[in-house]
Amino acid sequence: MARRRFLQRLEEEAEEHDISKELFLGIMMLMLCLGIMILNVASPVWRVHQHDPEEGDVVVVYTSSGFGLSLDGIVVDKPLTEWGFRRTVNALIAEPETDVHLILKGGSHELVVRHAAYTDSMLSSGPAGAKVRTAVYVHGW
Repeated sequence: MARRRFLQRLEEEAEEHDISKELFLGIMMLMLCLGIMILNVASPVWRVHQHDPEEGDVVVVYTSSGFGLSLDGIVVDKPLTEWGFRRTVNALIAEPETDVHLILKGGSHELVVRHAAYTDSMLSSGPAGAKVRTAVYVHGW
């Protein structure tokens, strides 16, 4: 009688610790995490490119002392405030061929990210709200 209970208990424990179920769940979790990572990479809020400014493009240089418009992409020729930057970007809505280049030479990464997101949302979207073009280029990342 004791032997029968012992064998029955062994069979129950074998069913409870089925390694194939644990392995299957582990693989599913890994695939889920991989899918989330791919989605995060595939649809960024803004696009980061290495693309040289062309004539007529707006170039904003960020330094440790502030940010502003630049003619050569090296030094700040006209300092900007936050509102000045927004006015400049808003004025470019009427000029669909003009791109904005944000060049980080120092200063805050967060400010460049915020400006890139704002510029992309204002200049890259069509009337329906879908992305129609790349309008902002970030340099010196």
